Amino acid sequence: MSDEVRVGFHAARAISAESREVVRDAAAVLQLRRSEVAAALARGAPCDAEIVARGSLVEINEWMREDVKRWRHMLSVRPVASLRELRTTVPHNRWLVARGLHMESLFEYNGIEPAARQLIAGEQLGRYLLGAGPVQMKIVDRSYVLLQGPFLDGDSTVMAVTAPECLTAAWRYWHVAVASSYPAKRELAGVPGGLTARQRQVAALLAVDTRDEAIADALGVSVRTVRSDVAQLMEVLGVRSRFAAGARFREAVGQGEG
Repeated sequence: MSDEVRVGFHAARAISAESREVVRDAAAVLQLRRSEVAAALARGAPCDAEIVARGSLVEINEWMREDVKRWRHMLSVRPVASLRELRTTVPHNRWLVARGLHMESLFEYNGIEPAARQLIAGEQLGRYLLGAGPVQMKIVDRSYVLLQGPFLDGDSTVMAVTAPECLTAAWRYWHVAVASSYPAKRELAGVPGGLTARQRQVAALLAVDTRDEAIADALGVSVRTVRSDVAQLMEVLGVRSRFAAGARFREAVGQGEG
């Protein structure tokens, strides 16, 4: 185990109040620039931006899943992410990285539940970080930033922005957010012990009552491997059912809070 992963659980997670304040200040500037661009788009004024997706959250996510296949470089900040959502997006990210996408994804520490942190901590492809990240954005191919656009006739939108002031603010926000962060794999230094990284991922997915087949798909392993991991989880955690294993794991990692 590397020295990086040996860092104590509580010490590894510490995000100072000073770091958070710097990130909040940078996020506020980005939000101001975003609002200026969104207002220009809404009134049809010329600006260095365009609406690239529009509709419901499901429709926007579908657009994103297709468009990302063309990208070569992505820097992402996500303020909120659920375990149920990540069990779908993480394998998709793994597929993209294996095919050449350079991906760095930073999650707001307080916006991702403890079991979900364990899921991303075990990932070998891509770079996952935990830190301060109150504003969602993606910097794509180092040339434009995806941000929430204006509401148009009640629809949510996503805009691709190349406006220099907005891009500068996005890069500033990214750099200070990364400075506040630590690699998600450090979560593996926490409770409970005696489990491999993949077994912790399995346990995290059991915490939301995921079936063996879905766990296998999410982790890119066989159902037989998952069932073997589940059996060992039950033994190590001292329980007699998969449901209890998930509940015990969720309780154990949750107790690492504070």
